[in-house]
Amino acid sequence: MTRRAPGANARPAGHPLRRRSSILPCGGEPPCERGRVLRRLGLGVAGAASIALVVALVRHNDDKDAAALWVSVVSAALAVCAFTADLLRGQSGAETAAAGNRRLQAADDLAEAVRVQWAAEARLRRLQDPAPLDVHWSRVGPPLADHPRNIACGLPLPAPRDGDERLDRIVGTFRAVPSGRLVVLGDPGAGKTILAVRFVLGSLAVRRPGDPVPVLFPLASWDPRSAPLRGWLAERLATEYRPLAAVRDGRTLARELLDEGLVLPVLDGLDELPEATRELALRRLNAELDERLPVLLTCRTAQWASAVRGGDVLTAAEVVRLRPLDFDTARNYLERTARSSCDGSTAWTPVLAAPTPPLTDVLTTPLMVALARTVYGDTSRSPAELADPGRFPTAQAIEEHLLDAFVPAAFADAEGTWRPGAAHHWLSRLARDLGRRRPGSTPTWRLAWWELPTVMPRALGVIGPTLLALLATAALLVPLAVSGGGVVANWDSGLSAVLNFAGIGSGLCFGLAFLLPATAETPQGPRWLARTAARTTAAATVVAVGLGLLVPPLVGARLGAVITPRPTWFLNGCCFGLILAMMFAVAGLPRRPLPLALPWAGSPSGPVAVRVAGALVVFAGLAIQGYYGALVPAATCCGAGLLLSLAGLRRGERAAAQHPGPAAVLRGFRRGLLRGFVACTLIGVTASAVVGCVSGAFAAYRIHWPAHRLQGGEVFEGWRLHETDDGERSVRSTGPREVLLVERAALDRPFTVMKGARISWDERLGRRTEEVRIRAGSDGWVVDWTGLPDEWDGRAVDAHNLVVALPDPVKVWLVHRPVGTVVRDAVVPLVWFGVLIGAIGGCASGVYRALNTPSDTIRAAGPQSTLRTDRAATLARSAIAALLAGGVCLVLISALRRGSTLGTMHTELWVPVGTSALALGAWGRMGAARIWLAVTGRAPWRLMQFLEEAHRRGVLRQSGAHYEFRHLRLQNRLAEVAGAGCERRAEIQRVALWATAAATAWLMAYLAGRPVLEAPAGDRLDPSETAQVITAVGALGTALGMSAAAIIKAVALLIHARADMERARTGRPQVQVQPEPEPVSGDEQA
Repeated sequence: MTRRAPGANARPAGHPLRRRSSILPCGGEPPCERGRVLRRLGLGVAGAASIALVVALVRHNDDKDAAALWVSVVSAALAVCAFTADLLRGQSGAETAAAGNRRLQAADDLAEAVRVQWAAEARLRRLQDPAPLDVHWSRVGPPLADHPRNIACGLPLPAPRDGDERLDRIVGTFRAVPSGRLVVLGDPGAGKTILAVRFVLGSLAVRRPGDPVPVLFPLASWDPRSAPLRGWLAERLATEYRPLAAVRDGRTLARELLDEGLVLPVLDGLDELPEATRELALRRLNAELDERLPVLLTCRTAQWASAVRGGDVLTAAEVVRLRPLDFDTARNYLERTARSSCDGSTAWTPVLAAPTPPLTDVLTTPLMVALARTVYGDTSRSPAELADPGRFPTAQAIEEHLLDAFVPAAFADAEGTWRPGAAHHWLSRLARDLGRRRPGSTPTWRLAWWELPTVMPRALGVIGPTLLALLATAALLVPLAVSGGGVVANWDSGLSAVLNFAGIGSGLCFGLAFLLPATAETPQGPRWLARTAARTTAAATVVAVGLGLLVPPLVGARLGAVITPRPTWFLNGCCFGLILAMMFAVAGLPRRPLPLALPWAGSPSGPVAVRVAGALVVFAGLAIQGYYGALVPAATCCGAGLLLSLAGLRRGERAAAQHPGPAAVLRGFRRGLLRGFVACTLIGVTASAVVGCVSGAFAAYRIHWPAHRLQGGEVFEGWRLHETDDGERSVRSTGPREVLLVERAALDRPFTVMKGARISWDERLGRRTEEVRIRAGSDGWVVDWTGLPDEWDGRAVDAHNLVVALPDPVKVWLVHRPVGTVVRDAVVPLVWFGVLIGAIGGCASGVYRALNTPSDTIRAAGPQSTLRTDRAATLARSAIAALLAGGVCLVLISALRRGSTLGTMHTELWVPVGTSALALGAWGRMGAARIWLAVTGRAPWRLMQFLEEAHRRGVLRQSGAHYEFRHLRLQNRLAEVAGAGCERRAEIQRVALWATAAATAWLMAYLAGRPVLEAPAGDRLDPSETAQVITAVGALGTALGMSAAAIIKAVALLIHARADMERARTGRPQVQVQPEPEPVSGDEQA
């Protein structure tokens, strides 16, 4: 092979590892201009405050209390402005000073993180216990390597000295290659990954400041067809080491380090790429590597030969191949690590004195030697069984035996909490699930706890967090509704509450599946907001059509204190859940969230400040309860303050980005608040208006084209219709009706309902039994009340719910009005609700975006630590969001007075903003995944403790906040074992799922059909009864179908189980149908 020598004119001093980076400190923004602006602004504020104080003192010269109040207010305002200016000034100086040597500092931080990470892994793998295996390697020439002159870059390549071909000399060998490129080949289990780890640690040991940092990259996650090499390296660095994700001048810090030659990629496992992409990967390596980016690459020998034969070699790269272990080396190692008897022999001595040929072949790989050491490390098993040619006729049989026995042997000691068989089963299922990700995702052998939801079915990945969000919301809303003094409207029955929460869950499911961004890196610009608005409006339109068909707003839309049919509870819940999901989407909560860090983790005084703030919030809650007796705001303040104080007690893992500081947090909150308010208001008003228009159009159709046309003077079902000459309509009952006068704490006046009406109230003020006349008043439909209480005797009281309870033809005749008025009455309250959505959504967006601080997953102390930190950050963030949203609600309640159009929607929308978000973070989603894995038998309930134990026992290795299987062959073998026994278990689980669905459908059919069957017989059904009949019939059909499917499948499983038992009794093998071989051409036969 003849190739041009790209390094013919290279200079020895330009070697990538000997070149020192010449990075000059990059200056930041001069602080003088900003300081001048701050001083002018401060002088202006101080002057305005002084003028305001003088005017107030002059006007309130005689009122000492008012003057003292003004002095306190102005002093407090000046103190807040001074504190804010001091924070901004201090942050500006910190940013300017930190911008100096950020690349060199980032490289040094990365080197320290990599050293700590892989040093701990080397100790866990017992690489120095008692000494590393003495693996040797040899150089490889063409055709697997480039021409020697290209490798030498035109310089004479020195011959290897005695001992240079040992594994501990790999760093010196790499540094001797002028091109800075080395390829390490070896058979499976030959020790390529161990060599990469030792190379990383050895290079870090001799690294000087400014030298490249060796970073290990598993190549299994690279797709060379869609991602260039440098882009993928920068993405992996930014993902696993979050400080390198900082963007400056259009480039991430990770990309800057790569372009400046401050990273030495150690690419492990080219053979783990799909076969069709290996040739393309080599071409990309040749195209994108240069003298500023050295590389060490590992690959299996056969796969490398195939890729080189179909493509090209790695230009100017030295290629070495790990030689098989010498049998004497393996024998000495196993005997040194085993227990010795009095005569100095071990359990391995008779086995290795006359080994079988398969055993000799197996002990040529370091992986199998290490597994054999672990499997036969105690006296419970004897390695003499490996000499049995009947059980182990081939080397593959011995390897599979060692792989299968490794996990039980690692968990065999009596101190373990988990039984060896259970540990083997759970790790096998996890290995299988890691290799079977969702379609479109890359199989990996890295296990991150925040990525566990990806192994769930797609539907459960949405339903699980939704159920947790509903539980968290119900835990707070239900007590407030039952005993909150009218702060939240109560449901009229338990079934209505279930239907309402089912609707909220349906809306949340749609929103989590189609509205939330996929990841935190998903662009969320104007186009994305437009798509979110379109999807929200489309889903709201579907709900509006359901409202218009089943329960159109004939009397007009009212939010709260109104008789609500059962279908309306569900459909209102759908809208509610959809709005919540939209607010979370605008706030930037992704479907696959990353672990969060505490924003104050990098500040020395941050935790103290957070604890002080939490104590002040608790004190404010106690003051509110003491002075105003407002239980709900006081409880909210106390709860949020306690969560903040507890979060301040924990520093947690370091943040992925530089500590933002108070000024950056305030700026982030301001941007998030503005963006959230504008986006949520526009989307909320638009969707609400569409719902109002659509449902109002259905109501107008029902009013102007009724099924029964009545005329004034007629009597229909006990109600006489009356219409004056000027068109005013009223109805009067032909007999006495029992009417109740009730009140609700959130309303400023009482209202009337028929006795037995399905509606909740807080207190009954009066009752009367007489003829009822409903007429139009200035604020809606009213009745003239007579009797107790005296303050309402002879006054007109609200009769909206009496009109709603009228027979449908009477109600349609009474509320007849122009089409435009009908639509306006349906739209106006919902538009106000859209404004409320914008106010609360803006607060949520500001808090979530300001406190969105990803955790540094590569420098983390471990997965458990990142999980606890994410939990604390999630609780703190939700508490602050709920606190600010509650404050906005209090302002709105004060401004709009009691009994406003919005009713109690403030609190009902504010509460889920804090509670639902708990289930949408990484911690909440992982909780749903952990429950599913435990219920289905894929993992133990205490999953994180089990993974930590597996790591301590050497089955898993830890990489920052990730876990990895010790070797890809181990994961593949565990996955094969799990796959062999999962088919029948999956069938049983499917039957159980169908049976559960059938039982749920039977229950829904019973709950929906029972009220209709127990109702008195009539000539026709009202709309709510029609909806109940439709629901009952649909649920009944579903129950019958699912029951039949479950019974048929269960019978089939019993038949197969009986057949398996018969085969086991008679000893007959299971018949397997082999596919017919494809015809082979003559050339292929040759």
